[in-house]
Amino acid sequence: MKQKRKLQQMPTKSRAWLEAECLKLAKRTLGGRDPTVTIRRLHPKGMGPNWKVADIIPQPTRRVSGEVRAALAHLTGAYSLEEE
Repeated sequence: MKQKRKLQQMPTKSRAWLEAECLKLAKRTLGGRDPTVTIRRLHPKGMGPNWKVADIIPQPTRRVSGEVRAALAHLTGAYSLEEE
């Protein structure tokens, strides 16, 4: 029940909106390159985000990948993925 309450407190966004926001942040971090970002629904047992970034195409280098994922990390805690 706590998880539902926490998810209800977070703004719920569509998959398209979340992927667009991730794409904006990824482009900024990658310096204008044109990546594709996809997200994946999670089914957490406890409290936690219900989605994560699944893939960034083309794959950035390891160093840059860490920077991109760090830039995207706050979105998973700020928004929940709406039911589809």
